Formats: sequence, C-alpha cells, structure tokens
Amino acid sequence: MSAAEEPVTQNAITGGVFFNMVVQGNNITVVLPPAVTPALSGLPHASKSFTGRDSPMGELMAALAPDCEDAGGPVLVSATVGLAGVGKTELVVQAAHRATTQLGWFPGGVLFVDLFGYDPDPAGDPTSRRVSTGEVLGGLLQALGMPGDYVPAGVQDRSRLFRSVLAAYAGEGKRILVVIDNAATVDQVNPLLPGDGVTATLVTSRDKLDIEARRHELSVLGRVASVRLLADGVCCTNW
Repeated sequence: MSAAEEPVTQNAITGGVFFNMVVQGNNITVVLPPAVTPALSGLPHASKSFTGRDSPMGELMAALAPDCEDAGGPVLVSATVGLAGVGKTELVVQAAHRATTQLGWFPGGVLFVDLFGYDPDPAGDPTSRRVSTGEVLGGLLQALGMPGDYVPAGVQDRSRLFRSVLAAYAGEGKRILVVIDNAATVDQVNPLLPGDGVTATLVTSRDKLDIEARRHELSVLGRVASVRLLADGVCCTNW
C-alpha cells in the first residue's frame, strides 16, 4: 500500500480533565490506571433545626455568589471565626448545602475536610483526630479522582497538584467549593487554599488566622433564637 493509500488515523478526545500526556496513533495498546470516581458530595448532614443566623448566612451566600466582588476583586475565601461551640461548622455546612443547589454556582460539587485542628497533639494523645496537612491533601486529591499512585509524597508537591486539579476542573466549567473546618493554624490551612482565582473556599476557625480571606465573626445565638432551638429539642455541641 502506498503512502497515499494508508488510512488516516483521527482521534478525538472530549470530556473529562487530563493531567498527563495523551498518546494518539494507530494500533497502540495503552494500559490505563484504574478509574477513580471523584467524591465531590461529601458534605455532612445539615440540621433541620438551624435558626437565628439569617445575617451571617446572607453574608456567606453573597460572598459565594459567582458574581460577588470585593473592593480588590472576587471573594474567594471566607473565614468564619468564633468561640468553640458557637455554631461555625453548622453555619458553613448550611451555606455550602444552599450554595451547591444554586444553578451554576458550583457545578463541580463540594469538597469537605475537618482538620480537627484543636484536638491534642497526636504525638502525646493517640486518641487525637488531628490530621497532617499531607494526609489531608492526599485524601482531597483522591476525592478529586487522582489515583493514589499519582499522588506525590511531599506536602508542597501535593499542594501544587491540588491547586492544579482544582484549576483544571474550573477550566472545564466544573467549579468546586472547598470547605475547611476547624483550622487552628495558618500552616494547616494555607496549602489547602486554591490559587486559580476562581475556586471558592469556606474556612472555620476559633482564631483570626492571618490568611487572605473575608472574615465573618460569629457570636452566640440571641435569646429568642436560643429558646426556639431548645424548644425544638436540639442538643448539639455544634451550637
């Protein structure tokens, strides 16, 4: 068969997010890694007795809206701070649930991680639930569909890859919401913050962390809301 008669190989690759080279050719056998289904719907259950937080909820929802812009540009990180047990986790979980039901806000889904930053040092207390930043990044990357064999060992490399994957999802029109609960230090949370200028993040902490974020300070519930909550028969440490 002459060169002019040889069949032309045409390959079209559509849909999905790619993080490595794509090989095209004729009669090529490629062994792909096992497919990993992204886990982008891991939000905790939202309480049905949520009450008394209309103002902070409105602020968070306004910040999460795709067209929201602060004086310096879009609001990408919102940090809710307050005393232990004041209801920070419940507020951001409620906001995340509402935001992900808004058409076009977060079509890629939501990632949730609890850092347990205020648990004791695991070295001194084996019952501590606190996790290292490297462990958190490894789990988040696999939740995003990255096979374990492709996850690098170092925290810095994992952070770079995490940000790249989030940017790739956003570039495919699959913007993701990241929720980081119980962050105790800047070092814990900084490697987890996206850097693509598109992905939004909600953070909770007892401390006013020195991170680039719009801060929302949460106080205790007012008397009317507290009575209503007790009347509902709710007894929860998140409040």
